Amino acid sequence: SFGRYVATHVPATIYDDGILYPFQTKLGIPAQDGHYSFLYPPWILLLLAPVGALPYPVARVAWLVATFAGYAAAVAAWRFQRPLAGLLVLAPSSTVCVLVGQNGFLTAALMLGGMRLLPTRPVAAGILLGSLAYKPQLAVLVPFVLLFGQHWRAMAAAALFAAIVSLAATLIFGIDLWAAWLTSLRGQSATLTGGRGPLLDLMPTVTSAVLMLGGGVAMAHLAQGAAVLAAIVAVWRVRARHDLEAQAVLPLATILATPYAFDYDLPMTSGAILAVISARITAGSRFAGIEFPLLLAAILIPAILPAHLGALAGVVPAILAAILWIICVKADYRNPDPELAPAR
Repeated sequence: SFGRYVATHVPATIYDDGILYPFQTKLGIPAQDGHYSFLYPPWILLLLAPVGALPYPVARVAWLVATFAGYAAAVAAWRFQRPLAGLLVLAPSSTVCVLVGQNGFLTAALMLGGMRLLPTRPVAAGILLGSLAYKPQLAVLVPFVLLFGQHWRAMAAAALFAAIVSLAATLIFGIDLWAAWLTSLRGQSATLTGGRGPLLDLMPTVTSAVLMLGGGVAMAHLAQGAAVLAAIVAVWRVRARHDLEAQAVLPLATILATPYAFDYDLPMTSGAILAVISARITAGSRFAGIEFPLLLAAILIPAILPAHLGALAGVVPAILAAILWIICVKADYRNPDPELAPAR
Protein backbone atom coordinates (compact mmCIF):
# COMPACT_ATOMS: atom_id res chain seq x y z
CA SER A 1 0.00 0.00 0.00
CA PHE A 2 2.89 2.39 0.73
CA GLY A 3 4.56 1.73 -2.61
CA ARG A 4 1.33 2.30 -4.51
CA TYR A 5 0.44 5.38 -2.51
CA VAL A 6 3.48 7.42 -3.51
CA ALA A 7 2.84 6.62 -7.18
CA THR A 8 -0.59 8.27 -7.12
CA HIS A 9 -0.48 10.85 -4.28
CA VAL A 10 1.72 13.64 -3.01
CA PRO A 11 4.42 11.56 -1.25
CA ALA A 12 4.61 13.80 1.85
CA THR A 13 0.96 13.03 2.67
CA ILE A 14 1.78 9.36 3.30
CA TYR A 15 2.34 10.31 6.96
CA ASP A 16 -1.26 11.62 7.16
CA ASP A 17 -3.39 8.71 8.35
CA GLY A 18 -6.54 10.60 7.39
CA ILE A 19 -5.52 10.28 3.74
CA LEU A 20 -3.59 7.00 3.87
CA TYR A 21 -6.26 4.90 5.62
CA PRO A 22 -9.05 5.56 3.06
CA PHE A 23 -6.56 4.70 0.31
CA GLN A 24 -5.79 1.38 1.99
CA THR A 25 -9.50 0.67 2.31
CA LYS A 26 -9.94 1.20 -1.44
CA LEU A 27 -7.15 -1.33 -2.03
CA GLY A 28 -9.32 -3.94 -0.31
CA ILE A 29 -7.62 -4.30 3.06
CA PRO A 30 -10.31 -5.96 5.23
CA ALA A 31 -11.64 -3.77 8.02
CA GLN A 32 -10.89 -6.42 10.63
CA ASP A 33 -7.21 -6.24 9.68
CA GLY A 34 -7.13 -2.57 10.57
CA HIS A 35 -5.02 0.05 8.86
CA TYR A 36 -1.27 0.54 8.68
CA SER A 37 0.39 3.85 9.37
CA PHE A 38 3.60 4.69 7.54
CA LEU A 39 6.19 4.99 10.31
CA TYR A 40 9.39 4.68 8.30
CA PRO A 41 11.93 7.27 7.15
CA PRO A 42 11.68 8.37 3.50
CA TRP A 43 14.61 6.15 2.44
CA ILE A 44 12.55 2.96 2.36
CA LEU A 45 10.24 4.34 -0.32
CA LEU A 46 13.09 3.88 -2.80
CA LEU A 47 12.62 0.14 -2.19
CA LEU A 48 8.85 0.03 -1.74
CA ALA A 49 7.85 2.05 -4.79
CA PRO A 50 9.00 -0.63 -7.27
CA VAL A 51 7.39 -3.37 -5.17
CA GLY A 52 4.13 -1.42 -5.14
CA ALA A 53 4.00 -1.58 -8.92
CA LEU A 54 3.52 -5.36 -8.78
CA PRO A 55 0.25 -7.24 -8.21
CA TYR A 56 -0.08 -8.01 -4.51
CA PRO A 57 0.47 -11.82 -4.63
CA VAL A 58 3.53 -11.35 -6.84
CA ALA A 59 4.83 -8.52 -4.64
CA ARG A 60 4.45 -10.57 -1.46
CA VAL A 61 6.30 -13.58 -2.87
CA ALA A 62 8.99 -11.41 -4.46
CA TRP A 63 9.54 -9.54 -1.19
CA LEU A 64 9.83 -12.69 0.91
CA VAL A 65 12.05 -14.52 -1.57
CA ALA A 66 14.39 -11.56 -2.04
CA THR A 67 14.73 -10.69 1.64
CA PHE A 68 15.11 -14.32 2.71
CA ALA A 69 17.80 -14.80 0.06
CA GLY A 70 19.68 -11.90 1.63
CA TYR A 71 19.21 -13.45 5.07
CA ALA A 72 20.48 -16.82 3.82
CA ALA A 73 23.51 -15.16 2.21
CA ALA A 74 24.34 -13.38 5.46
CA VAL A 75 24.02 -16.61 7.41
CA ALA A 76 26.23 -18.41 4.89
CA ALA A 77 28.90 -15.75 5.40
CA TRP A 78 29.00 -16.64 9.11
CA ARG A 79 29.83 -20.22 8.08
CA PHE A 80 27.65 -21.98 10.62
CA GLN A 81 27.69 -25.73 10.68
CA ARG A 82 25.17 -26.88 8.07
CA PRO A 83 22.63 -28.40 10.48
CA LEU A 84 22.56 -25.16 12.47
CA ALA A 85 22.23 -23.01 9.37
CA GLY A 86 19.35 -25.20 8.22
CA LEU A 87 17.60 -24.61 11.54
CA LEU A 88 17.26 -20.93 10.68
CA VAL A 89 14.82 -21.84 7.93
CA LEU A 90 12.64 -23.65 10.48
CA ALA A 91 13.18 -21.21 13.36
CA PRO A 92 10.01 -19.62 14.78
CA SER A 93 11.27 -16.17 13.82
CA SER A 94 11.41 -17.24 10.16
CA THR A 95 7.89 -18.65 10.30
CA VAL A 96 6.51 -15.48 11.88
CA CYS A 97 8.25 -13.31 9.31
CA VAL A 98 6.84 -15.35 6.40
CA LEU A 99 3.31 -15.32 7.81
CA VAL A 100 3.29 -11.61 8.58
CA GLY A 101 5.19 -10.62 5.45
CA GLN A 102 7.30 -8.10 7.32
CA ASN A 103 10.89 -6.92 6.97
CA GLY A 104 12.66 -9.05 9.58
CA PHE A 105 14.67 -10.95 6.97
CA LEU A 106 15.92 -7.69 5.47
CA THR A 107 16.99 -6.33 8.86
CA ALA A 108 18.76 -9.59 9.73
CA ALA A 109 20.55 -9.68 6.37
CA LEU A 110 21.85 -6.14 6.82
CA MET A 111 22.92 -6.55 10.45
CA LEU A 112 24.38 -10.06 10.32
CA GLY A 113 26.00 -9.45 6.96
CA GLY A 114 27.41 -6.12 8.07
CA MET A 115 28.89 -7.51 11.27
CA ARG A 116 30.47 -10.47 9.48
CA LEU A 117 32.11 -8.21 6.87
CA LEU A 118 33.13 -5.48 9.31
CA PRO A 119 36.65 -6.77 10.17
CA THR A 120 37.64 -7.69 6.61
CA ARG A 121 35.55 -5.55 4.21
CA PRO A 122 34.77 -2.35 6.11
CA VAL A 123 33.33 -0.38 3.18
CA ALA A 124 30.79 -3.08 2.28
CA ALA A 125 30.02 -3.53 5.99
CA GLY A 126 29.46 0.20 6.40
CA ILE A 127 26.96 0.22 3.53
CA LEU A 128 25.03 -2.72 5.00
CA LEU A 129 25.00 -1.36 8.55
CA GLY A 130 24.20 2.14 7.31
CA SER A 131 21.21 0.72 5.44
CA LEU A 132 19.68 -0.20 8.79
CA ALA A 133 18.69 3.46 9.02
CA TYR A 134 15.48 2.42 7.25
CA LYS A 135 14.43 1.32 10.75
CA PRO A 136 16.28 3.81 13.00
CA GLN A 137 15.15 2.13 16.22
CA LEU A 138 17.07 -0.99 15.18
CA ALA A 139 20.17 0.95 14.13
CA VAL A 140 20.56 2.71 17.47
CA LEU A 141 23.73 0.82 18.47
CA VAL A 142 25.47 0.80 15.08
CA PRO A 143 27.29 4.12 15.67
CA PHE A 144 28.63 2.78 18.98
CA VAL A 145 29.91 -0.42 17.34
CA LEU A 146 31.76 1.56 14.68
CA LEU A 147 33.08 4.15 17.13
CA PHE A 148 34.20 1.75 19.86
CA GLY A 149 35.86 -0.54 17.34
CA GLN A 150 37.50 2.39 15.53
CA HIS A 151 36.05 1.23 12.23
CA TRP A 152 36.63 4.56 10.51
CA ARG A 153 36.31 3.32 6.93
CA ALA A 154 33.04 1.60 7.70
CA MET A 155 31.78 4.73 9.44
CA ALA A 156 32.66 6.88 6.43
CA ALA A 157 30.99 4.41 4.05
CA ALA A 158 27.82 4.36 6.17
CA ALA A 159 27.66 8.16 6.27
CA LEU A 160 28.28 8.49 2.53
CA PHE A 161 25.69 5.85 1.67
CA ALA A 162 23.12 7.54 3.93
CA ALA A 163 23.81 10.86 2.20
CA ILE A 164 23.37 9.30 -1.25
CA VAL A 165 20.06 7.59 -0.50
CA SER A 166 18.80 10.71 1.30
CA LEU A 167 19.57 12.80 -1.78
CA ALA A 168 17.92 10.23 -4.03
CA ALA A 169 14.77 10.14 -1.89
CA THR A 170 14.65 13.95 -1.88
CA LEU A 171 15.01 14.21 -5.65
CA ILE A 172 12.38 11.57 -6.33
CA PHE A 173 9.79 12.21 -3.63
CA GLY A 174 10.40 15.84 -2.65
CA ILE A 175 11.92 17.63 0.32
CA ASP A 176 8.55 18.01 2.06
CA LEU A 177 8.64 14.29 2.81
CA TRP A 178 11.39 14.87 5.40
CA ALA A 179 9.45 17.53 7.27
CA ALA A 180 6.40 15.27 7.33
CA TRP A 181 8.47 12.39 8.73
CA LEU A 182 10.01 14.52 11.48
CA THR A 183 6.56 15.75 12.45
CA SER A 184 5.26 12.18 12.61
CA LEU A 185 7.98 11.12 15.06
CA ARG A 186 6.28 12.99 17.90
CA GLY A 187 3.12 10.96 17.49
CA GLN A 188 4.97 7.64 17.26
CA SER A 189 6.35 7.95 20.80
CA ALA A 190 2.91 8.68 22.21
CA THR A 191 1.44 5.73 20.33
CA LEU A 192 4.03 3.36 21.78
CA THR A 193 3.70 4.39 25.41
CA GLY A 194 -0.06 4.67 25.05
CA GLY A 195 -0.27 0.91 25.12
CA ARG A 196 -1.41 -0.26 21.66
CA GLY A 197 -3.52 -2.90 23.39
CA PRO A 198 -2.66 -6.53 22.59
CA LEU A 199 0.25 -5.48 20.34
CA LEU A 200 2.36 -5.08 23.46
CA ASP A 201 2.33 -8.86 23.78
CA LEU A 202 4.13 -9.09 20.45
CA MET A 203 6.92 -6.68 21.43
CA PRO A 204 9.99 -8.30 23.05
CA THR A 205 11.20 -5.03 24.54
CA VAL A 206 11.87 -3.59 27.97
CA THR A 207 9.24 -0.89 27.44
CA SER A 208 6.50 -3.42 26.61
CA ALA A 209 7.53 -5.63 29.56
CA VAL A 210 7.23 -2.78 32.05
CA LEU A 211 3.85 -1.69 30.67
CA MET A 212 2.48 -5.26 30.70
CA LEU A 213 3.65 -5.69 34.28
CA GLY A 214 1.57 -2.66 35.29
CA GLY A 215 4.29 -0.03 35.33
CA GLY A 216 3.55 3.49 34.16
CA VAL A 217 5.01 5.43 31.28
CA ALA A 218 7.63 7.13 33.46
CA MET A 219 8.80 3.77 34.83
CA ALA A 220 8.95 2.35 31.29
CA HIS A 221 11.13 5.28 30.19
CA LEU A 222 13.49 4.80 33.14
CA ALA A 223 13.78 1.06 32.58
CA GLN A 224 14.35 1.54 28.86
CA GLY A 225 17.04 4.13 29.55
CA ALA A 226 18.83 1.68 31.84
CA ALA A 227 18.56 -1.01 29.14
CA VAL A 228 20.12 1.32 26.58
CA LEU A 229 23.08 1.95 28.88
CA ALA A 230 23.48 -1.79 29.51
CA ALA A 231 23.41 -2.47 25.76
CA ILE A 232 26.07 0.18 25.13
CA VAL A 233 28.25 -1.35 27.85
CA ALA A 234 27.86 -4.78 26.21
CA VAL A 235 29.02 -3.36 22.87
CA TRP A 236 31.97 -1.70 24.64
CA ARG A 237 32.97 -4.91 26.39
CA VAL A 238 33.47 -6.83 23.13
CA ARG A 239 34.97 -3.98 21.08
CA ALA A 240 38.43 -5.59 20.88
CA ARG A 241 37.29 -9.19 20.36
CA HIS A 242 37.28 -10.93 17.00
CA ASP A 243 35.10 -14.00 17.41
CA LEU A 244 31.57 -14.97 16.40
CA GLU A 245 30.20 -14.55 19.90
CA ALA A 246 31.39 -10.96 20.02
CA GLN A 247 29.78 -10.24 16.65
CA ALA A 248 26.51 -11.68 17.94
CA VAL A 249 26.32 -8.99 20.63
CA LEU A 250 24.94 -6.28 18.32
CA PRO A 251 21.70 -8.08 17.31
CA LEU A 252 21.00 -9.17 20.89
CA ALA A 253 21.83 -5.79 22.43
CA THR A 254 19.70 -4.01 19.82
CA ILE A 255 16.49 -5.71 20.98
CA LEU A 256 17.42 -4.80 24.55
CA ALA A 257 18.09 -1.16 23.64
CA THR A 258 15.15 -0.38 21.39
CA PRO A 259 11.71 0.44 22.82
CA TYR A 260 9.99 -0.56 19.58
CA ALA A 261 10.40 -4.01 18.03
CA PHE A 262 8.07 -6.88 17.19
CA ASP A 263 8.32 -10.66 16.93
CA TYR A 264 8.94 -10.37 13.19
CA ASP A 265 12.15 -8.41 13.93
CA LEU A 266 13.75 -11.44 15.59
CA PRO A 267 15.41 -13.34 12.72
CA MET A 268 18.52 -11.30 13.53
CA THR A 269 18.54 -12.60 17.12
CA SER A 270 17.96 -16.18 15.95
CA GLY A 271 20.99 -15.84 13.70
CA ALA A 272 23.01 -14.38 16.56
CA ILE A 273 22.02 -17.15 18.97
CA LEU A 274 22.94 -19.87 16.50
CA ALA A 275 26.27 -18.09 15.95
CA VAL A 276 26.99 -18.43 19.67
CA ILE A 277 26.02 -22.12 19.64
CA SER A 278 28.10 -22.76 16.52
CA ALA A 279 31.12 -20.98 17.99
CA ARG A 280 30.94 -23.06 21.15
CA ILE A 281 30.62 -26.33 19.23
CA THR A 282 33.48 -25.45 16.88
CA ALA A 283 35.72 -24.54 19.81
CA GLY A 284 34.81 -27.71 21.68
CA SER A 285 33.56 -25.62 24.59
CA ARG A 286 30.80 -26.93 26.83
CA PHE A 287 27.71 -25.03 27.84
CA ALA A 288 27.81 -24.27 31.53
CA GLY A 289 24.77 -24.46 33.76
CA ILE A 290 21.78 -22.62 32.37
CA GLU A 291 23.50 -21.31 29.24
CA PHE A 292 21.97 -23.70 26.70
CA PRO A 293 18.41 -23.42 28.09
CA LEU A 294 18.72 -19.62 27.84
CA LEU A 295 19.92 -19.84 24.24
CA LEU A 296 17.11 -22.22 23.34
CA ALA A 297 14.53 -19.99 25.03
CA ALA A 298 15.78 -17.01 23.01
CA ILE A 299 15.24 -18.92 19.77
CA LEU A 300 11.71 -19.90 20.86
CA ILE A 301 10.70 -16.34 21.82
CA PRO A 302 8.88 -15.60 18.52
CA ALA A 303 6.75 -18.73 19.01
CA ILE A 304 5.85 -17.70 22.56
CA LEU A 305 4.89 -14.06 22.02
CA PRO A 306 1.85 -14.59 19.71
CA ALA A 307 0.25 -16.68 22.49
CA HIS A 308 -0.51 -13.38 24.30
CA LEU A 309 0.90 -14.57 27.62
CA GLY A 310 0.66 -11.12 29.15
CA ALA A 311 3.12 -10.45 31.93
CA LEU A 312 5.00 -13.67 31.21
CA ALA A 313 6.33 -12.01 28.07
CA GLY A 314 8.25 -9.73 30.41
CA VAL A 315 10.88 -12.43 30.81
CA VAL A 316 12.00 -11.90 27.21
CA PRO A 317 14.28 -8.90 27.88
CA ALA A 318 15.64 -10.73 30.92
CA ILE A 319 16.63 -13.71 28.75
CA LEU A 320 18.41 -11.49 26.25
CA ALA A 321 20.19 -9.59 29.04
CA ALA A 322 21.36 -12.86 30.61
CA ILE A 323 22.77 -14.10 27.29
CA LEU A 324 24.60 -10.81 26.76
CA TRP A 325 26.08 -11.10 30.25
CA ILE A 326 27.27 -14.65 29.48
CA ILE A 327 28.92 -13.53 26.23
CA CYS A 328 30.53 -10.41 27.69
CA VAL A 329 31.56 -11.65 31.12
CA LYS A 330 31.19 -15.37 31.65
CA ALA A 331 31.98 -16.97 28.30
CA ASP A 332 35.23 -18.91 28.23
CA TYR A 333 35.37 -18.95 24.43
CA ARG A 334 37.90 -16.31 23.40
CA ASN A 335 39.65 -17.90 20.44
CA PRO A 336 39.60 -15.40 17.58
CA ASP A 337 38.32 -16.44 14.17
CA PRO A 338 41.38 -16.51 11.88
CA GLU A 339 39.28 -15.05 9.06
CA LEU A 340 38.36 -12.01 11.12
CA ALA A 341 41.61 -10.12 11.19
CA PRO A 342 40.64 -6.51 11.93
CA ALA A 343 40.73 -3.87 9.22
CA ARG A 344 40.17 -0.17 9.71
